[in-house]
Amino acid sequence: MIKLPREGVALIVTDLHGNVQDFRKIIEIWENLSINNNHLILTGDFIHAMSSKNDHSLEILKAVRVYCQFDNFHLLLGNHEWATITHRTVYKGGENQSVNFKVLLKNEFGGSWKNKFEEYVNFLKTLPVAVKTDNGVFISHSGPPKGVNSIREIMNLTERGYSDNPLLFELLWNRYGDYTKNDVDNFLEKVGCKAMIVGHTPVDGYKLIQNQLIVSSSFSKGKKAYVELDLEKEIKGGRDLKRMVKYFK
Repeated sequence: MIKLPREGVALIVTDLHGNVQDFRKIIEIWENLSINNNHLILTGDFIHAMSSKNDHSLEILKAVRVYCQFDNFHLLLGNHEWATITHRTVYKGGENQSVNFKVLLKNEFGGSWKNKFEEYVNFLKTLPVAVKTDNGVFISHSGPPKGVNSIREIMNLTERGYSDNPLLFELLWNRYGDYTKNDVDNFLEKVGCKAMIVGHTPVDGYKLIQNQLIVSSSFSKGKKAYVELDLEKEIKGGRDLKRMVKYFK
């Protein structure tokens, strides 16, 4: 888990799903920030496009591995990266995205694609699952998981492995309906936060459910949004996050 101090801003972007145009837009926005203490957080699912004809997962993968060398670039684990690690099959729109990803590797690397696949899996295993800010915002791909009793359980979550890890599964796969508003508030109390930001569920730009802000930056039901989180501002709840939502032009 990443901890961010009460300094500067953090751009929070969700679910790129192989869309390299949107990836380039957010990188441009990030690089043009005039604030020195700034961070970029991608909340996972940066691989696996909706269509195999326009899947730039490998291009994004290559780029983020370079950006991960910077202290202010934070790449989180999503359920699609988890599926790659655990060799699970995932579908969207009738497309077998797990197979499509391997086809991309075969086309790019030929006979050495399996070695490259394992290299990428090892890289994905290095990704954190969440960010906690000093002003009380919890950021993850999805969730919250139920039954968490302290922030330490999140900090050490992947030490329990990836395949047989119910808390990790819920953190990466749960959508609203799998949990309630009360579950969100109970989780936030246990981890010492006031609000949380997630992606995973496609919405029209963003959707605020009490103290949880769901954001769609690329794979969206309409508008494409991101959050410019003021790390120095006091956060009392979800409404404070709503004011920080911005849209791609």
